[in-house]
Amino acid sequence: MDCLYASIISVLPVVEVRGSIPLLVSSRCPSLYILISYALSTLTGIAVYVLIEHILNMAMIILARTWKGGRKILDKIIERTERNASEKVERYGTIGLILFIGIPLPGTGVWTGALAGYLLGLKQKDVILAIAVGNAIATAIVFLASNGALLVLR
Repeated sequence: MDCLYASIISVLPVVEVRGSIPLLVSSRCPSLYILISYALSTLTGIAVYVLIEHILNMAMIILARTWKGGRKILDKIIERTERNASEKVERYGTIGLILFIGIPLPGTGVWTGALAGYLLGLKQKDVILAIAVGNAIATAIVFLASNGALLVLR
């Protein structure tokens, strides 16, 4: 797989650095591509946060017009994000959002972190900081885990 393409998939929701880094490591791409993957994913998270209100409004309009049950699914995603992130973020503030983004578990990451920061009404600078630091933590964890898995498989 081409290293640049493997880095670019880090902008996709769900995939993010959690999916691109194992591809980069298994393809033996230079470390520069890990940094590119981190940067692209982080910038995407920040863009999502800045544009989240427009994204949600557009999604609601599109889903209401094209798919009867689509609005319910989007409402469930929003509700689930609020529920999963609110306890950590309300208790620990920006540190809670950093941990929410940084621990690579299903349903966490820069996309959900951006949504959580918006829904919970955090300050823009705090959300951007949480996205950058949390994604750096996730990048490091996934990189180390991917390299450890590669060593075990050898």
